[in-house]
Amino acid sequence: MSSVKTWRQAALAAYVSAGFALPLAGYALATTQANVNAVAAAQQRLSDSEWRDHLNNDQQVSAASSAGELLPLDSRPYSPAIDWATVSVGVMPSVVMVSTLDSARGDGRSNRAWLIPGVQTNQATAWLTRYRAWEAEWAKLDQEREWITMGAGFLIGDGRQVATAGHVLSGTEAVRVKLADGEWRAAEVATLNLALDVAVLRIEGAPGQPVTIAPSLPLQGHTVATIGAPHGWGFSLSAGLVSRYGETAGMFLDQPMMQIAGPIIGGNSGGLVFNARGEAVGMVSHGKETFNQVVPIGRVLDVAKRI
Repeated sequence: MSSVKTWRQAALAAYVSAGFALPLAGYALATTQANVNAVAAAQQRLSDSEWRDHLNNDQQVSAASSAGELLPLDSRPYSPAIDWATVSVGVMPSVVMVSTLDSARGDGRSNRAWLIPGVQTNQATAWLTRYRAWEAEWAKLDQEREWITMGAGFLIGDGRQVATAGHVLSGTEAVRVKLADGEWRAAEVATLNLALDVAVLRIEGAPGQPVTIAPSLPLQGHTVATIGAPHGWGFSLSAGLVSRYGETAGMFLDQPMMQIAGPIIGGNSGGLVFNARGEAVGMVSHGKETFNQVVPIGRVLDVAKRI
């Protein structure tokens, strides 16, 4: 009888203990989960902060490496309400259109095959190349060559230097530029860096109005504009915004560039990219569809200084 009583007492004690333990366990579980949630939230906030810092640092590094001697990013007050009509009036005198004359084919001696060692002394190849030149009437085509506006450029330095995209001059025999007042000027290539896609021309005659160089690059999201020659339509103005900074694998070596989103197509190459203050921030290089790569003005000036 005593054993049954003892068992009942033990069962009652276990029941009472369980009654106290369950709420305590629930409270502890809830507290633990709250702590877990709090830690997770803190980690998320830390992660978000670190990610923002990473993005900001990445942009700063990319902008700094892109900028040449310029400051990384523009910290001046910026107004989204921009009167591009007024801004472009001050910029236009510094812009030129670049026209080129294709290299003459002649009798085929300028054919790339002649650059292969040993081919120059191969008489059979020489006769075959000249036959091809005769059959395709290269001499006649040479006589019919015309000046074609291939891109744009802008005056820098002493007003007799013109910066343009290097690939605009590819395969050309001669180059000339058209000033904003309609005057044509003969020009010669002073330096050409295809790896950076930057060329500098030297024009004849009186100096023009060089561009005003921006002290820093625009922020991501800032609006910029460019003046170029889409489809050969010279002095065409278009606007877009800075979409990112970073390296680009394109027509040339991987280089840190400023990417802009805007209506820029063939013929805009070499065109001036300027900010809302009318200051030069870059030069159009190449692109795909809406997104276009711009050589920051600092790197353009770096090439010019090597002349």
